[in-house]
Amino acid sequence: VPVDPIDVPLDEPAGEAPPTPEELDEAIFGPAGEDEPAEAASPISGIGITLLVTDLDRSLDFYRDLGFAEVDRGEGNAVLASGPTRLVLRRVTGAAPMSRRLVHVNLEVDDIQSAYERLRGSGVRFTYAPRVVNRGTKLEVWAAAFRDPDGHGVALTQWRTLADA
Repeated sequence: VPVDPIDVPLDEPAGEAPPTPEELDEAIFGPAGEDEPAEAASPISGIGITLLVTDLDRSLDFYRDLGFAEVDRGEGNAVLASGPTRLVLRRVTGAAPMSRRLVHVNLEVDDIQSAYERLRGSGVRFTYAPRVVNRGTKLEVWAAAFRDPDGHGVALTQWRTLADA
């Protein structure tokens, strides 16, 4: 359920510590029963994102400044990582411009306010400060958005569990 950002004050305190992965799983899927495994068996172990960029070195600098580490590089491409997340930057030339709505990267953080302040202090220009962008019955997502050098939408995001009503 989207939340009208006008109704959300930007100076709310950071609140409680972010939920653990187990708390998020329980909020989304309900408590695991004694006969049920706590984790669903899935072959998916993470998410990788490929971004098409016009200047590989500029994009590498930008994403390294966000906290990604370069783990590999080839002719016209680079692989960066942060935890289990992989980001592939692929240089393109002469490609038709694509809609900026096609790609939006969410970078999950434990403390959105401190991550926002750190990046803003290092020169990242945000389109909006941390605020609630989605609220369900169990979870809400806080986000602060900006654009990378090629115009891709990027957001810092933090998941929070809602108190029982």
